[in-house]
Amino acid sequence: MHEPSLPGAADRLSPSDPSGLQRRLTAILQAAPAPTVCVARRRDEGGDLMVAGQSLLEHVRHRVGSLQRAGLRRGDVLASDALGVGRVIDALAAVIGGFVYWPCSDHRRIVDGPLVSDSGSPLVWRPNPLVGIGALPAMPHEPPAALPMRLSVKLRDIMEPAGGHVRVLAGAGTDRTPFAINAQTIGRLGSALRRRLNIRRQSVRYCAAPAESAAGTLLDLLPGIVARQVMVVPTELHPSSTTIVRAIGRYHPDSLTLTLEQATGLVETPMDETTLSALRNADLLIADANPVPHKLREQLRPMVRRLDIAYLLPEAGDAFLVGAVP
Repeated sequence: MHEPSLPGAADRLSPSDPSGLQRRLTAILQAAPAPTVCVARRRDEGGDLMVAGQSLLEHVRHRVGSLQRAGLRRGDVLASDALGVGRVIDALAAVIGGFVYWPCSDHRRIVDGPLVSDSGSPLVWRPNPLVGIGALPAMPHEPPAALPMRLSVKLRDIMEPAGGHVRVLAGAGTDRTPFAINAQTIGRLGSALRRRLNIRRQSVRYCAAPAESAAGTLLDLLPGIVARQVMVVPTELHPSSTTIVRAIGRYHPDSLTLTLEQATGLVETPMDETTLSALRNADLLIADANPVPHKLREQLRPMVRRLDIAYLLPEAGDAFLVGAVP
């Protein structure tokens, strides 16, 4: 097994951007005129939606402005249920705007219980039901994109170990408590994964990991953004094995990330020869908080071009890239 990736040093740091992450993401998007995000849609919906990097940056900046006008401050939590391109926009808007991105289908899971009495503590901003879920950022004359709630003691305690620069709250699984990820971890993983996984620029990446999971944020979106890939983003919170198989046959992705549950479902799902051929030309990263059984590795290894494994560390709010499976 390979040694874990070591933190890299970012240049031109500032107290508000200690990892240089905001500056680097902005520069990447500005330099990406080609399509960066492809939202997979049903054929009866008019085909896929393609968004270029520069256009994505404009949407992100508009989203940041919309959230700030709604009252979000640096350090506040954006509980986002957006899918498709909205998911990518909210994730980037949180990082660039200094918010905490929390992808969740039901914000009530974690904001119940005693509330923090300090009036200066961060607020949790839940999606506004008057604004379409998964839509592009609302225009200024439309209802606010998010509505505030007080921070719960439970959520504050989850965020505390990651320090003052928490940027993402993610879950290691649907039945686990979310954990906090700071800007330094995000900045390190984005560039380290691109190098270690040998991701090619402008290659196609199918972002199959569940949107709420740490894998979906750390090991799906980040490598794709840093490598300026064309990211195919599903409009499902938890893509099923059938959805994943269909997407592989349709898009022929160069790389994709799956959780252990998804990878297990993949080998049990029937595929036609076209899909099997597309999978054999794809790099697969399995990312989970649990060990990957040797039997599953043996099943997957001949099915893909390259198999890598990463472990999520909920206690540390981090991820650990093991490397290629021989």
